[in-house]
Amino acid sequence: MGLTGLVKSDFGRFTQTFELRDLPYSKTKVFLESLIFKAGFQAVLLYRLSHWLYTKGRIYPAWFLTRLNIAFTGAEIEFNAKIGPGLFIAHPVGVVIGRGALIGKNATIFQGVSLVVKSWRPDEIQSFPAIGDGCYLFANSMVIGGVSIGNRCVISAGSAVRDNMPDGALATGSPATIVPDKGSKIISEFNPGDPNVKSA
Repeated sequence: MGLTGLVKSDFGRFTQTFELRDLPYSKTKVFLESLIFKAGFQAVLLYRLSHWLYTKGRIYPAWFLTRLNIAFTGAEIEFNAKIGPGLFIAHPVGVVIGRGALIGKNATIFQGVSLVVKSWRPDEIQSFPAIGDGCYLFANSMVIGGVSIGNRCVISAGSAVRDNMPDGALATGSPATIVPDKGSKIISEFNPGDPNVKSA
């Protein structure tokens, strides 16, 4: 999917928040408000632009936009992280997504989320998390090291995940306890029309 398609898919997730709140909206209204006022959308857009530049071999412009993203929105999303379509960041301050992180489609991320390496040891410094499709990562949660998080998982606020999670699981606590199948049930309670539920 190209840059335009990715941005459209991200914008669709921000439009969804108006639907969830049963607020009147038009796509033009949502786009302008998101572009001017919504730090989460700005963080996603700056990441998309930086990653696009990176794929074109424009490393320094990509790096500049990544640094601009930190200053402007408070999110540090490395330009060489790989993130699928439909990214929604509710509040970007304190979000850290490392350079080797992988995130699937329709991810929802809240403030203070970190996807990072476990340590600076040579065998761990390049091992970043891989997050599946339709996952929710709540405030101040962490996924640490080269772990794999399945599709439709929920990582609750303040959790520190160091182990793999199967599809549909819930992580809670620090260190996290993994509860099978609970994540999908929680997602279905958020909104029956959620795209993440449809992909279940």
